[in-house]
Amino acid sequence: MTPDKHNGARSARGEASTSRTELASFRALSEHDRQAINGIIQTKDRIKLAQAQLREDVKTVAERLGMKSSELNRIVRLVMQEQERGNALVHEKALIEVAEQLLA
Repeated sequence: MTPDKHNGARSARGEASTSRTELASFRALSEHDRQAINGIIQTKDRIKLAQAQLREDVKTVAERLGMKSSELNRIVRLVMQEQERGNALVHEKALIEVAEQLLA
């Protein structure tokens, strides 16, 4: 790259940086804002830890039942859907019956 092209590229990057800075103008954070943001970060950390623990629990229970984790997760999802809005099991059975008809 020639020095002229390099300087041109630097100039273009500088202009892009300036426009990004102009677009990103936020007000200063208050102490309340900082606490709220830190609360969100802490919640996300707790969720991440809980999800890791859940994966381990599912793996352990699935192994004990002699099935794959994905199969246990599917069962749990179906039960939760049934509890939340009903008809999940009836719908799943209907889908299986259609699939069986296709194989017959």
